[in-house]
Amino acid sequence: MDIIRQIERTRIKAFYHLLVDRLGAEAWAARKAAYLKCIREKESKFNIKQPIEPQLFSPAEDDIDWYILVSYLSYDFPYSDSSYSSNRIYPYAMAIGAVADQLRKVPHVNDVLDKMLANNNKPETQLFELLTASFYLKNGYEVAFIPENSIVWPDRKTKKSPDMIVKSGDLEFYVECKRADKQTRYSKTEERAWADIWYELSHHMLKVAPWSIVDLVFHKPVADVTAEEIIKAVNLTINGNTGKLRDGSISLEIRAIDKIGLKRHYRKFSVRPNSPQHELLVFGSMDSNEKRSISTIAKQITRPGTNDDILNMYVVDVAKCVGAQWRCDHEDSLSLRSKHFKSLLNDGVNQIPPDLAGVVHIWYETCEGIKIEELRRDKNIKNIPLYNASKTTVLGAFLHAVNYYPFEENYEWAETVQDFTRVPHLMKLFPKQSLMLASDLTSEVENITHWEQDKAVKSTR
Repeated sequence: MDIIRQIERTRIKAFYHLLVDRLGAEAWAARKAAYLKCIREKESKFNIKQPIEPQLFSPAEDDIDWYILVSYLSYDFPYSDSSYSSNRIYPYAMAIGAVADQLRKVPHVNDVLDKMLANNNKPETQLFELLTASFYLKNGYEVAFIPENSIVWPDRKTKKSPDMIVKSGDLEFYVECKRADKQTRYSKTEERAWADIWYELSHHMLKVAPWSIVDLVFHKPVADVTAEEIIKAVNLTINGNTGKLRDGSISLEIRAIDKIGLKRHYRKFSVRPNSPQHELLVFGSMDSNEKRSISTIAKQITRPGTNDDILNMYVVDVAKCVGAQWRCDHEDSLSLRSKHFKSLLNDGVNQIPPDLAGVVHIWYETCEGIKIEELRRDKNIKNIPLYNASKTTVLGAFLHAVNYYPFEENYEWAETVQDFTRVPHLMKLFPKQSLMLASDLTSEVENITHWEQDKAVKSTR
């Protein structure tokens, strides 16, 4: 193991011990056993004659037990993984784990840990608070969490409290953390509609067009298009030998999977389904800015490792496989998925008491694609400066946008910080690093967002 991976492992394990030490070894053992039981029950029902992807255990992103389990499994159980999910968690774990010993000494940190470990199905709220505290510790600040409703405001009515107070020399101010939902309600509804479509479409394609990929653009809301319409369009495209079709609801293009290249790979290696490597073999690329689905019928599977391993199902050979890439360009979809953060900023500002200056940090994921993030940024630039904070002590807000890029054997992350401030040069509050996920080895690029970088890379392909 090289020095970088040793450092990563040490930091992830420090995050694990921070949580387990607070939860208690016995409590974690019981919760871990219950979680492993759920995984094994799901895996025991596997039917090799059916598509493998929907039969895999899919970790919930709002379950703190999964975060702890991922940190426990990392590096020590290489066959036990759900890579798209774990690669999203590792950056959090490493950033927090890097200062775990300092965090243990932060006043009232146990209140934050206890709330997160209560398994309240929204652990990322407290994870972001821990991440923000870690960020200020790395920048040389003293940090103290503030118990909820512990501050008496001048009006003696307001009970809201900011998340923490930070101090460096004579500089002291409040910090409020706001974690945006990973997806808007509309986006979740859209993805559920797609899941219903893909269930029927994938089964049809496996019969009539195995070893094919369909690239779909919805021109109506996804929920207003039926699987039958798409199946009809697929059939017309296949029978017409054009490879492309457009009507009022959708545009689609069908292309072949590189079956020869895929089969060549499987002759040498088994592959974990629902993984970046699997995506690369099917689509010929990996792209975190695209929405993709795969349906695979396996000829044979294997479970490497020992009886202690979980999530270790690998495909030895593929009988047939189909894929889909989809997006929606309808104005409702574009508008409702590219939500701006003026209201979230307002919630944060209203939690800063007037006796000290304050800043607000907003965290969100750019998982909806480049077009959505371009629209969102335009909305933020238009709306947030109109927010009137003149009667508050808030100095400004920092928007932290992040995306994750899984690869075959590793992963990367990108974070873009956008500042909306009432005073100049407020970024100087962070003399050592301005990226929350950063380590000493992280390079920073100014004057460009990561989705602009992604767009530039796409244009060169």
